[in-house]
Amino acid sequence: MKAAEKISKWQKKIVSYKFGFIGLLIILLIIIAIYMYSKPKTEIVDAGNQVFDLSNRVRDFYKNKPNAWGLNTYSAIQNKIVPQDMLNGRQIINQLKKDVLLGSDALGNTVMPGSRTFAIVYKNLNFEECKALATFDFSEKMLLSIDNITIINDKDYLFSWGESKSLPVSAEAAQNACKQENDILWNIYI
Repeated sequence: MKAAEKISKWQKKIVSYKFGFIGLLIILLIIIAIYMYSKPKTEIVDAGNQVFDLSNRVRDFYKNKPNAWGLNTYSAIQNKIVPQDMLNGRQIINQLKKDVLLGSDALGNTVMPGSRTFAIVYKNLNFEECKALATFDFSEKMLLSIDNITIINDKDYLFSWGESKSLPVSAEAAQNACKQENDILWNIYI
């Protein structure tokens, strides 16, 4: 009887270790899932950083000129303003593989003389991409160079300094403005 009791105790210990290990594994998987969900996707972070990089490249190119007259997507490619990793033939694409336009507005029209700003437009963003990029944590230098941000879908949602829809864009405001298909326009000072 004692041998049977010893085997039974060992079996109970093995079963309790198995349940403990499975429980620990489940908790670990939940922690990993929460971390992965809460951490911005690297493509979105890279796409946000590309806005900063592209704006700096445009400013560098036009720094000795009174304004960005003539800037559009085509001229930016021709003048080698756009980084090679964003080029796809005669188009500019971001890290999300979405079209990018440069110019004076959401259509990428040419910047005219006297304009003090230019636009970087990310096209065809889904809800999550729109929300993440609208609330992107730019450096203070980049934030202060932004005149306004417009989220464009069935309506235009303009966010600018000191207005009712203010910069920087809050998570709640982005949640309310972003839809399934969006464009985001960053209007940036030269």
